[in-house]
Amino acid sequence: MISRLVRLFRGRELDCGEVRAASSDFIDGDLSSGESSRIRSHLERCGPCTAFIETLRATIDLLHSTAASGAPAGFRERVQERIRGG
Repeated sequence: MISRLVRLFRGRELDCGEVRAASSDFIDGDLSSGESSRIRSHLERCGPCTAFIETLRATIDLLHSTAASGAPAGFRERVQERIRGG
């Protein structure tokens, strides 16, 4: 994955496909400052990519908040009962 990203970021402006391919790493903070800067530069000019990143970030935040709350009481038992055919 990293070698693919290195190829993406060599000396030219990024296109939308490249920004979207690197979006998860961008949101997670896994890119170098130069790579992140190039994505931010693209986002300043591209409304659709900005909307994509914002939606992805909101989705990730929502998933993190739901995972932290856990399943409702008795959920596991009900699922196991259905698996057993009950």
